[in-house]
Amino acid sequence: MTENLPATRPDEAPLVVDTVHDLHPDHLDPQHQYVQQNIGAGLIPLAVIVILLLAFVAAAWTFFAAQPPA
Repeated sequence: MTENLPATRPDEAPLVVDTVHDLHPDHLDPQHQYVQQNIGAGLIPLAVIVILLLAFVAAAWTFFAAQPPA
């Protein structure tokens, strides 16, 4: 077998591959991305629950207010 192969030998290869400097300028590193959460997505279910509770309280209040006095 010949020693003139294109592959590098394990003792010649670097231990860590540096890919940070090989990135394109418009590429975002997935480990350093800032996650922006939508607060409206969390408040909409809470608003629906509050509206349903207020509607239930208003219906119960109306029902009890319409009862004849005992």
